[in-house]
Amino acid sequence: MTEILTQKEKQVIGECLRAAAEGPFFPDWEFSTLFGLDREEVKQIAEAWPDIDGTQERVGVGINNALNNLLGYPHHKEGDWAKYISVSEDEVDRIFCKWRYLSEAKGEGFAQSVE
Repeated sequence: MTEILTQKEKQVIGECLRAAAEGPFFPDWEFSTLFGLDREEVKQIAEAWPDIDGTQERVGVGINNALNNLLGYPHHKEGDWAKYISVSEDEVDRIFCKWRYLSEAKGEGFAQSVE
């Protein structure tokens, strides 16, 4: 699926993965509950992105939950956003919608369980 995303979109997804894993947006005590993965797993996905098997469920879960939680979790870290992510929340939302559409269209279903 990454072949359908633009270079900039791939870059932004990578930024979001790194922001989720390394940034101040999510407390350690709640991270695994929010992501279904631990912080180290999300960091590994971020480090491998975009050269990673996007059909692996943990990769899809990591991407979905990084974008979803950055947009929806009340992290109150808006002042830190630009330190990690080079585009606006609206642009991340657009990319997230495209990624969800593509994953559902390919039958990967990662986004379907998070509605």
